[in-house]
Amino acid sequence: METRWVTVDGVNLPLPETCTADEIRSALHKPDDAALIAVTGDLVSVVHEEERPLAEMVAGCADAYYFKRPSEAARNDVLAAPEIETALTDPTTDETTFRLPGIDH
Repeated sequence: METRWVTVDGVNLPLPETCTADEIRSALHKPDDAALIAVTGDLVSVVHEEERPLAEMVAGCADAYYFKRPSEAARNDVLAAPEIETALTDPTTDETTFRLPGIDH
């Protein structure tokens, strides 16, 4: 099993490739209502499927992850993206992915 280093809420941690959002939440003692947000280059993914390995989704390629609770104030520009609230309110797939706000392509 391969392990890589990622940043979760500002802390560098080893993350096994088979890890799920639920396993990260449990290991870091995050609240059950906190959504996992993944940042991969200029893509942001809101993970809706808690039991699926992140490696099977775009979120598995992320370098940085954040946990965001409902109605929590934005801690950075990524977590302030209005697309996150939309994704949390109306999830349609295992993850919702969109381009990082403010980047011209």
